[in-house]
Amino acid sequence: MSPRPAEAPRNRFESALRLAREGRFADAMASVGHEGFGSGTDGEAAAAALAEVARIAQASGQLETAAAALGRALELRPAHADLHYRRACVLLLLKRGGEAREALDRALEINPRYVAARIERAQLDAREGFLGEALEALRELSREAPLDESEDFLSGLKQLDRGEWDDAHAHFGRALESPTDGLRQRLARSDSLLKDEDFARATTELHQAIGEHPAYPDLHARLGRIELAQGHWDDAAASFGRALELNPAFHDARVGLAAALEALEMRTQAMEQLALVLERDPAHGEARDLHVRWTAAQARPAGETRAKTRK
Repeated sequence: MSPRPAEAPRNRFESALRLAREGRFADAMASVGHEGFGSGTDGEAAAAALAEVARIAQASGQLETAAAALGRALELRPAHADLHYRRACVLLLLKRGGEAREALDRALEINPRYVAARIERAQLDAREGFLGEALEALRELSREAPLDESEDFLSGLKQLDRGEWDDAHAHFGRALESPTDGLRQRLARSDSLLKDEDFARATTELHQAIGEHPAYPDLHARLGRIELAQGHWDDAAASFGRALELNPAFHDARVGLAAALEALEMRTQAMEQLALVLERDPAHGEARDLHVRWTAAQARPAGETRAKTRK
């Protein structure tokens, strides 16, 4: 492994994000650009910056700008299911259902297990009059993901059937993060094994759970936390990444990804992941603590060593 730099570089796109926060979205997008960012971590960081510009624009009511920024991000990372999904959500707000459907289909082509995209796709079907197909798709999803015991999921199905789209959407969103009774027992066993530091058996328990319910994001995030504790940084980053593909709004998983990236000496990318969390949830305790710690570490004198960040 190459030596860790004495001081990690700061987010090269911070000026672009500052412009976006000031409402200067065209300038922000121009500041990011995409020339020379077609591959490697620079391309990843540029796409993440454009996605954040889109989020700020959307929060400001600038939906067309948000869609354009996500389109630019997809030029850099066309295989990112999360970006297609986020663009679809913006397009739905713009009442551009045909384009949203294409974006959702692309996200699901990349990742067929993307639960959030499948739920959004079913809701789009329902709004366009294909209620039977939508309900069947959601029932099929409930057989694959541990959603059939979720009160929120069942409430969402009922509200969808009644045409109460917004309420259904809210219930489905909560169902994505709610463990069911069947899984709670397995998760409890895994937690007990972790307390005893029996990482091997806890990992086996989670792999079995993932095999049964591959579309449940918390399982991948839990596996990532075990891999972090064992120092398996690459595996942890992959596990947290899978959790985020299934639920892009899973803040704890994004913080875990940041910790794995930092341990892999990718401080800039790690800080960018924390920034995404703090933009959406400024009170997120772990994200704030890590941000403070890593920002302080950037100011340390050259040659001063730092311990690896562990969760």
